[in-house]
Amino acid sequence: MEKEIDLKIRALEKMQDRNWQRIVFNLRKHLDCWSYSNINPAWQQMKLSYWPVICNIGIDGSTPSDLSKKSMINKQNISRTVKELEDHGMVEIRTNEADKRSDLIFLTENGKKLIFEANSEVIKMNEIYQQVIGKKELEITLTALNKILAYHEHLLEK
Repeated sequence: MEKEIDLKIRALEKMQDRNWQRIVFNLRKHLDCWSYSNINPAWQQMKLSYWPVICNIGIDGSTPSDLSKKSMINKQNISRTVKELEDHGMVEIRTNEADKRSDLIFLTENGKKLIFEANSEVIKMNEIYQQVIGKKELEITLTALNKILAYHEHLLEK
């Protein structure tokens, strides 16, 4: 005879297609593999850990604090990643003219080229997703995911 906890776990196993943690984790792993295959050839030195940082650098520059918040990476790791990106010629650091006590991080021409190429591949992936689930359902999915992200970001502000 099965224990009560075993029965409860069996019930949860039947709901795996509704388990957010499993879905998000697996999707993240699939997207990492996709990125490595489709974007990494553009620049072999790119680590997957660089993407959350470099993708959040605005065309007018970004502060380390902004990058930390947007990428959800602590400031110490942002500094290390920015230094590595600078060593690879993807970003440059300039004094913030509005606040001389802080720096701004800018994409170099190579960094801009990489971001443009990467986003071009992302657009192609979005087109594939649209073929898989349809334009309307993709828009609903993206809207829903952005609302869920906003909810969690709001929790962090409290």
